[in-house]
Amino acid sequence: MTNKLTLTVAVAATLALAVPAYAQSSGQTNSGAVIAVQGGGLTTVTNLNDADTADFKTGFNVGGALGYRFNPNLALRGTYTFGRSESRGTALPAAITAGTKTNRQFYGAELQLSAPVAGGISPYLLAGAGAVTIKPDTTPSQASFTKPAGKAGVGISFEIPASNVSVFAEGTGWFYKFDQYGFDKTQFDLAWSAGLSYRFGK
Repeated sequence: MTNKLTLTVAVAATLALAVPAYAQSSGQTNSGAVIAVQGGGLTTVTNLNDADTADFKTGFNVGGALGYRFNPNLALRGTYTFGRSESRGTALPAAITAGTKTNRQFYGAELQLSAPVAGGISPYLLAGAGAVTIKPDTTPSQASFTKPAGKAGVGISFEIPASNVSVFAEGTGWFYKFDQYGFDKTQFDLAWSAGLSYRFGK
């Protein structure tokens, strides 16, 4: 997992250094602090065991972000996402039986690299790192655990003309180690969502 995090951060740093300078030369100055809220679905792409007999159903996610846009191409943001889904399978341990609702909280920092096109539309890439906290709803209560996580994703935004408000849709993947409750797998969770953002500034 450490190698994956190192690779994620290295890729993010490399992409940041490669951001084109045309935004400065063209006179575009739409920088400023940005706040966003969003919500959508959450899917566990990988199973919890090698036999593929334990995983999570598709659930939901809600979250938000606070960051700063340096220019039309580059932004740095901190994010928080709360996800909830239900376990299923025939090889689940007593600690997390089938039907158990499990909360996942993702939080971290990331770079957003955008490529604005005509009409206020901006496709973008995300890369960053953070942590995930897992907590199943069980009785008696099971302790939560937290693991470092890498993050990558893609999205597209549309800034409403004559405003600082944008609508966006994105898909992001989280990579982390799930080594509790009798499991020991590297997990890949996929969150897709839509939301609104507001930029403070010109």
